Parts: sequence; C-alpha cells; structure tokens
Amino acid sequence: MNYLEIVNDAIQYIESNLYRNPGHEELAARYFISPTHFYRIFRAVANQTVKSYTLGRRLSEAAVALKNTDRRVVDIAFKYGFNSHEQFTRSFLKVFYVTPHRYRKENISVSLMEKLDIVERDFRNENKDIIVDYSCRELKEIKLLGKEVLFHPHNSCELEKVFRLVIDFKKKYVVRGTIKRLFSVAHADRSDPSRVFCFYGIAEEDHQGDRSGLAERSIPGSRYAIFRYPGSMGLNFRTVEKDVYKWLIVTGLEFNHNIGIDFFELYTEEYEKTGKFYLYMPVI
Repeated sequence: MNYLEIVNDAIQYIESNLYRNPGHEELAARYFISPTHFYRIFRAVANQTVKSYTLGRRLSEAAVALKNTDRRVVDIAFKYGFNSHEQFTRSFLKVFYVTPHRYRKENISVSLMEKLDIVERDFRNENKDIIVDYSCRELKEIKLLGKEVLFHPHNSCELEKVFRLVIDFKKKYVVRGTIKRLFSVAHADRSDPSRVFCFYGIAEEDHQGDRSGLAERSIPGSRYAIFRYPGSMGLNFRTVEKDVYKWLIVTGLEFNHNIGIDFFELYTEEYEKTGKFYLYMPVI
C-alpha cells in the first residue's frame, strides 16, 4: 500500500471505531510498520496527527448527538470513548470553547470536524521526515497576456468566482484555440495581506491573435520549487498551505520574496487527462 492508501484505510478504521479511540500504535500494527513511521505518514498526508484527528471526530460526533438527541451527556461521553463526564467536558471545552451543557441548551455554533477527504499527491522521504514531493528548476522570464482579479483566498464564495473566471478564460483562449498552456500568477495584496491578486493568462509567445482586453504581466526569472496537485489551487488551498509550511521546515529552503510574486500555477495540455496542475514557488 502507498501512503495515500494507508491513510485512507486508517481513516475508515478510525471512523468505524470512534467509540474505542484507536491510537497510532494500533493503527500502525494494521500495516506492519512501526508506530513512528505510521505517525509520520499520517501527519504528512492528513496534515495533522492521529490523536488530533480522532479527538476532533469523536467530539464532533458527540456535539451532533448533543443537539439531535435527548440522551444524557454522560451517556454520549461514554459512547464516544471518554472515561468520564469530567474528561468529556474538559476536552469539549478545550476544542470548542464551550461546555457540552451550554452547547446543548444555547444557540451556539462551533466548527465541527468532518471526515477527512484526502487530497491526492505524491510524497517523498527527506531529512528523516515525509513531505510532499517536489523538484527545483531555474526559469527565465515568461511574458503573459491575461486578466487580473483581487480576492480573499479563505472565502469559498470568492474562490468559486475566481475559479469560474479562469474556466471561462480557458474556454476562450485554450479550449477553442491552439494554446496549450494556462498560467495563474498570485501574490498577496501588500496593503491587505488577507487578499490575493491573481493574474490568469497565456504566454505571449503562444498567442498570435487579437490582444484587445488583455493586460500584460511577467513571471520573473528565478529558481522555482515545483509541486503537482489535482484540481486547482482554489480547491486545495488549505492542503497546499499546510504542505508547503512543513516542506519549508524540513528542506530548509526559503521563499524568494524579492521578485513580486508568491507562486504561479501551470495547466498544460495533459491536465484534461490527468486533472493535475503544476504549482511553482520561487525559492532561494
């Protein structure tokens, strides 16, 4: 089994045994690997530990039971593997910042943890740890023609809007034409870091038609770290964010903040078959 298969199977096992609170030692034994190695695999693929995921799922299912049933709090606590009412209350308060009793009686909203949906990507062993797979490459400047939009990457509605704009652009200049590459360049808004500028376009050298309505932009020459993900950056933003944060720590590489962009996405003609794009991040 590869790393993704192991973690997906482990998640299914955890979901079927929430009432028992299975630990990473028990799970590691299922795959005939050491607890330490399993710990690293799960943390790399799921971007959290078995303990944090299992606790979050147990408490989330308990929270649903508190709202949707009239069972006693202590019975719900025992059902989801807590040894006492007190232990359940302490854990619930630590994760959700409210007691089970208040959560049941008052109109309070908490952020429940849903069952993990693992993003498919490749991994590698490096510096005694497991990180997302990558390569590095020197690129010369690439001149682009396209359009720019400003949005908040953590706002799902705005992400969906940007995704639709890029799809429409792709249909006009790639699908209906002969251009084989689509670029999407991003960098943070310096006046408001919570917002991102996204420039989506095509290489100037690939376009021979009318340029009206298209702005110009360049991808600066630099050394880039290259990753491969399914879907789009918008759909996988949180996973990529956590992957890259760990990747930086393990590899010791640093972002090149002096070239004016944070990253760019490249969608090649193979995207229609594989559903995967390339993520380029400038590094030093």
